[in-house]
Amino acid sequence: MAIKNPPDLRGLRILVTRPPGRADTLLQALAAAGAVCSHLPLMQIDALAEPEHLDIIRLTRSRIMDLDNYRRIIFISVNAVEYGMALIDEFWPQWPQRLSAYAIGEATAAALQQWGITCQSAGGAMNSESLLGHKELQNLDHDKVLIVRGLGGREALATSLRERGAVVDYAECYQRKSPTLEHGELHALLVKQQINAVCLNSGETLDYFYQHCPPTSCSETLALVLPGQRVAGLASELGYTRIIQAENAGTAATLAALGKMDERI
Repeated sequence: MAIKNPPDLRGLRILVTRPPGRADTLLQALAAAGAVCSHLPLMQIDALAEPEHLDIIRLTRSRIMDLDNYRRIIFISVNAVEYGMALIDEFWPQWPQRLSAYAIGEATAAALQQWGITCQSAGGAMNSESLLGHKELQNLDHDKVLIVRGLGGREALATSLRERGAVVDYAECYQRKSPTLEHGELHALLVKQQINAVCLNSGETLDYFYQHCPPTSCSETLALVLPGQRVAGLASELGYTRIIQAENAGTAATLAALGKMDERI
């Protein structure tokens, strides 16, 4: 992914914490902008496992089998597309005619397009809050909406859609796990690589970072790059003071935020 007019990030040493297989685009863009990058995943994505998640697996498959009963389907991430579309493809070689698809994030919309699915929110909504501003999601009188996501997660999107009259179900088709790190491993990496900015792309990733590197153990010069006001606010509540708020978790927004690092901290 080529970034138009990338900022000059020479002199920055950045830690990327995206899951395996989801970091390459950001790492390449950061390197092209002159940054020195390290990668240590603080989140991993796995399929749901039997027998632990058998009931959820069965419920999700049942809802996918009834996909033509839904009016709208929302994919909350690239992972939701990867795992959700693999399941949908088993039962629906042709997309249900009346079903409108929405995505959170440009990368998610692009992933849907690779499946040949036209996304109603392509290039628009980069988080749940902005998706809720979509003109087609304002009056949802008894519309059935299926949200494809990982196990658990925020309820804000479903709550808002229900307040607008929608009947909302989940298709949970993967799980997020925190990797196993040795005690002091993350802190040692920050020191050894002289990291001065860490990219954390979700509240869950921030929580895991906090467990290993609370503010009291971080260098005063270390900045956290966080997507959106909500996650940035969580970091502030945890006691971090050098916070760079990106517009969203996308690659372009992350680079833009890093380009303003000096003036923000």
